[in-house]
Amino acid sequence: MEITESIFREYDIRGEYPNQINEDIVKEIARAIAFKCLDLNINEICIGRDGRLSGKNLLNSMIDGLLESGMDVINIDLATSPLLYFAAKKNKFKSGIMITGSHNPKNHNGIKLVINDNPVSGSEILSLIKIDKVFPKKIGKVKNLSVTKNYIDEVSNHININKKIRVVIDCGNGAAGCIASDLYKNVGCEVIELFSEVDGNFPNHHPDPGKIENLEDLIKEVKIQKADLGLAFDGDGDRVGLVTDKGQVVFPDKIMMLFSKDILNSNKGSIIFDVKCSNSLSDIIKSSGGNPIMSPTGHFHIKNNIKKHNPLLAGEMSGHIFFNDKWYGFDDGHYAGIRIIELISNSSKTISTLVDHLPKSFSTPELNISVTDESKFKIIDDFVKNCNLEGEKITLDGLRINFDNGWGLLRASNTTPKLVLRFEGDSEESLYEIQKKFLDELTRICPDININLT
Repeated sequence: MEITESIFREYDIRGEYPNQINEDIVKEIARAIAFKCLDLNINEICIGRDGRLSGKNLLNSMIDGLLESGMDVINIDLATSPLLYFAAKKNKFKSGIMITGSHNPKNHNGIKLVINDNPVSGSEILSLIKIDKVFPKKIGKVKNLSVTKNYIDEVSNHININKKIRVVIDCGNGAAGCIASDLYKNVGCEVIELFSEVDGNFPNHHPDPGKIENLEDLIKEVKIQKADLGLAFDGDGDRVGLVTDKGQVVFPDKIMMLFSKDILNSNKGSIIFDVKCSNSLSDIIKSSGGNPIMSPTGHFHIKNNIKKHNPLLAGEMSGHIFFNDKWYGFDDGHYAGIRIIELISNSSKTISTLVDHLPKSFSTPELNISVTDESKFKIIDDFVKNCNLEGEKITLDGLRINFDNGWGLLRASNTTPKLVLRFEGDSEESLYEIQKKFLDELTRICPDININLT
């Protein structure tokens, strides 16, 4: 069996089904996971899947591989990644496997993994696949379990929502459709649903709230319904997108500003954010009495930094938000939506007014340039080594340069064959100038790249 090593990424496993990831490969991955678990005296693991068309077959293969290796399995079946993480937190072994392609194309799938409450990289699993393994001569047992009611009850018991909020939710036919509506209704919201039926064909739009074109249906419905806000989720429900009562898209770093001000009002501590976030977020954290910590992008890095720094909150520009004040510190899109609703319900202001009071800046969304998985990291290395732009250079993850009038970033995506860029300026002119400087420098250093921003 030939294994495509590029699917084993820095912080998870993702590939095209069935060429790169399929039932046989997943069985080998299961054996590697079992080997690591048993070495740590972990003999039971939770497993779930999102709504992708290949999900059920891959789940069954993963379970078979685990059972044959002597592992016991708690099968929560169709779920969001947050529900799987919740199940793992509640299990004594704190371990879980999520079969999900997240926001990748519909014919892709992958695996997110936590063992003993720690994220595990795809590259580590690849190294374990390659070694000889011996397993106990016993077959494990499987138990089916639903954690949805327990999750909803626990969230509802610690959330304080004191007025009726009208919310439009767009699940994009992803796995969030199996929980989001029930969750928001249970905390007293009036819920208008878009695309809650779980359908791995994603017939309405792709479940990626990071792309503004995927929020058009939500924006329209929020205005029609005169809703207080709109929330959109990605394919496995660990990311959230926010639309205000006026139909304005709020970038996740601005959502983090709102949360930071709210949380630091009653608690003091650290807040972690990734390299794609606005400088204004760091400024707000400092002015609110908190300690800002910048991290490389990716849930693997954020979760490791949460272990290291024990912050109150962490978040990424992609919409992954991790509450660690009164929640469990994993990325959870539908819970983040609940906290947005709680924040609005305890304020006399609308969400659009709260956002309008945040610092003004001019920024792009996340921009992408298509390259190849084989070339993207070399391009970044070349750019870091040869970039002649003057400013404060941060090389945590790609190259971010802070200028007097804004900043620019170029990094490699760890989940897709793309370069990721973002720019921010203190005026539209500054934004244009910074973006042009970066792209001109990229063209100079890597003249073969077709710079077509998407």
